[in-house]
Amino acid sequence: MTKWRTGLVALAVLATGCTSPAPGVTGSSSVEPGPPTTSAPVLPSATASPVPDDELPLDHPITGRLVDGAAADVVAELHRVAGGLPVLKVDVTTETATLSAVRPDRSVVTYQWRDGVIDRADSDVQYFEQATFDPADFPLDSVGRMFDVADLRGVRGDLVLQVVDYRDGQVLMTVTSRPESETVFFRPDGTAVAVLGMTGVADIAAGLSEVIGDATEAYAVGFNATRGYWADLPDTDPGLVLNRARVGAVPLFETRRTETPTLTPFDPSAIDAAALAQAVARAQRSPDEQCDVVVDMSLGRSAPVARVDCQGRVTYSDLEGRDMTDLIG
Repeated sequence: MTKWRTGLVALAVLATGCTSPAPGVTGSSSVEPGPPTTSAPVLPSATASPVPDDELPLDHPITGRLVDGAAADVVAELHRVAGGLPVLKVDVTTETATLSAVRPDRSVVTYQWRDGVIDRADSDVQYFEQATFDPADFPLDSVGRMFDVADLRGVRGDLVLQVVDYRDGQVLMTVTSRPESETVFFRPDGTAVAVLGMTGVADIAAGLSEVIGDATEAYAVGFNATRGYWADLPDTDPGLVLNRARVGAVPLFETRRTETPTLTPFDPSAIDAAALAQAVARAQRSPDEQCDVVVDMSLGRSAPVARVDCQGRVTYSDLEGRDMTDLIG
């Protein structure tokens, strides 16, 4: 995926809440995005240019419906008409496909396909240094299937698939509706981002795997119904804490905080999902009771301890699932 740093106006996105620092991590509460990958935006060369307006509109008929496999071809043609410029946004509905791209002078040009015809279109998309992308990197031939998944997830109204910079240079594919009801996020392979539970071994393993990634040290790792799965990790820059969060049906995202950690880091690979599931089940009074789980070194023991708080009742467990509540007191 090609990345130019840009930005977008009037994009409605799903609120994901905030991530609080783990106990023992102190300092500024401000959240900073990750450092930019380049010092300045990389714009297309001056030789890149769209099809002249006096050659529009162009006929581009398709066989069947747009959402039955034709969307990828239509969007590819829109991109060709746009001169292969870096793309800021793609929208696909059952009747239209729209593509907005940034030109060398930083202005935005938008084209739309409707009823077998491609023409210029009005748009409120502007260039503010968000990431751009190549539409060919996304499975737009599967729009129909993604609409079916969104319908099963409760998205109601006129469905629209969007590919756009969602936050901090992360280009995501979503299906929402007009008027907006729910939003379903999709991975680059076209699979929907699932809502992970907080009690099953498979869900806990999946959530921890996403937020820990390949990290070899962590200050704290945890999960609850509000924050989802999260991990506070050492950052490559001194004085920063990297927070990775996987909340609800929203893909993993990262923020950085200016903080001075007081917690001793530990190897998060020692965390076992089955052991945590066992600790949660032991602490719950009913299977649907919500609990807040935090694993860290705050107790000053030789190994990390899991703190499980179920509605104010706190129990402790080691990373093999053994109850340590009486020992810790």
